[in-house]
Amino acid sequence: MAWVLVCLVVAAIAVLLTPRPSTDVAVPVSYQGDLAALQRIAPYPVIAPQRLPAGWQPVSSRLTGRRGGLVSWHLGLVAPSGRLASLEESNERPAEFIRRMTNSGNLLSPAFYGGAEWARRWRPDKDQRSLYHSTPGGPTVVVTGNASWAELGTLLSSLRPQPR
Repeated sequence: MAWVLVCLVVAAIAVLLTPRPSTDVAVPVSYQGDLAALQRIAPYPVIAPQRLPAGWQPVSSRLTGRRGGLVSWHLGLVAPSGRLASLEESNERPAEFIRRMTNSGNLLSPAFYGGAEWARRWRPDKDQRSLYHSTPGGPTVVVTGNASWAELGTLLSSLRPQPR
């Protein structure tokens, strides 16, 4: 019985001292497959980033929904600063989608990008900044993350309608 206990202690020490690979490194992904599928199923004009400056890295993409129904697309990126930013677009009910994507952040004064007014929210306890815009017949678009306002503005300024 003592040998079993000694073996368990040695095994526990070995597990604790064994180095593990770091998972803090963002792994780049391709979002082109999700974007192509989104273009096929979205009942609205799809937008996506085009010609983002060097240093931006896509790290996640997730498409949910089906043709004729509710559709949502998440595109996560690492900004040049190493902070996170994401594009969220959907034809869900705007108020609910915005509240969820901005974590019910505090309303700030709007900002103008590309001639359009974008509402802004900030959630200080999560260091989350959000810009969002909704148009009738189009998607609700939220650009959000802990990236700076300037970086979120760069992402937002890169958004372009995609061909169907």
